[in-house]
Amino acid sequence: MELDVVALMLSIVLIIILVRFRLDLGIAMLLGAVSMALVSGRAIGWTGLEVWRAVIAKDSLLLFGRIATILMLGALAGRLGYLDHVVSGLKRMIRDNRVVVALVPAFGGLLPMPGGTMLTAPMVESALKSTDVRPADRFFIAYWFRHVWEYVWPLYPAIILVAALIDRPVADIARVTYPLTLAAIAGGVLLVLRRAPAGRNETSKEERKGAGLALAKGSLPFAVVIIGALVFKFEIMLVVLVVAVLLALFEKAHVRDVLAALRKGTEFQIITLVFGVSAYKHLLIATGIRDALPEFFLQMQVPELLVIIAAPMLIGLVTGVTAAFVAVVFPLLIPLMIRDGGGIDMELVMLAFGSGFVGCLLSPVHLCLVLSREYFGAGYWGMYRLLIPAALIIMGVAVAIVLL
Repeated sequence: MELDVVALMLSIVLIIILVRFRLDLGIAMLLGAVSMALVSGRAIGWTGLEVWRAVIAKDSLLLFGRIATILMLGALAGRLGYLDHVVSGLKRMIRDNRVVVALVPAFGGLLPMPGGTMLTAPMVESALKSTDVRPADRFFIAYWFRHVWEYVWPLYPAIILVAALIDRPVADIARVTYPLTLAAIAGGVLLVLRRAPAGRNETSKEERKGAGLALAKGSLPFAVVIIGALVFKFEIMLVVLVVAVLLALFEKAHVRDVLAALRKGTEFQIITLVFGVSAYKHLLIATGIRDALPEFFLQMQVPELLVIIAAPMLIGLVTGVTAAFVAVVFPLLIPLMIRDGGGIDMELVMLAFGSGFVGCLLSPVHLCLVLSREYFGAGYWGMYRLLIPAALIIMGVAVAIVLL
């Protein structure tokens, strides 16, 4: 058992080092999986065969299809100006500028993309240009409110990965994680938005007439996905694919926009991520390392709840990548989340996911944090003086749900 634990720890260290040196996460996961099997004493031939089985498995191919179609829809909607419709509608409908500057990045967060804060940061800056809001507060509004949906929004790959790893529908994840979204919104309002200068959006009666229509149009593709996948529980890949095709036909999308969306969903990094994660999970089980881990923690007398909180947060802090903490940690934590009856404890899933994502939000290598800090000229002290209390609110809610 000791050799298995050593193999596991070495694989995690290898993945962290490779990611920090900017190697593609999926390739890092694949190399970590291979190193884990070899160090634990498995033969090269056996390891190669198991990796191949993981890659061609039905679950792996289905996971790739889900993530690829989701990214395609997000890219297509962005290129067709659906976010612009949302922002335009909000500015014409809502007079309190504090609400608008929070909703603009929040709606931007409906479109998953690396460094996506920069999509709406100029809009936040424009809305606050006539106010004396400090750079750190501007950073916080643009950065924090963009990420409030990632605990529940089924277009983000991380939540899709969690659902695949624990073999549960995305809707089941959202049912237990939604308090974290509410906590994130509440934290943002209490810490910054409440004391920011309000400002007024003065629009004429004529300008307000089409505001609701613009907002509805911008939100429609995502509303259909949510209703189809979460309410009616249709396969999310099929729902997203149908919505993307209808959107392209309805908008008479240019061929270059469609091709750009297709490229986004089939990028090399997406392919390697899915199959790297699949290989790591499969080898954890095939080598027996995953089942040996709970016994090791019991021998070391480490409280299971502490492991469930600390492990995802540490990987999130080090990598700044949501998919990384899910892929590395969740396969290991699953045995610790099993109830006596054999079912998985979804509140512990919520705690682990929330902890890992908080780690990503606080990570100094998180791409959105780096880009938006530079854009608004925020200092590190002012930035973390707001981020840490907001993160503590989320963790307080998550821990309270599990303990109470």
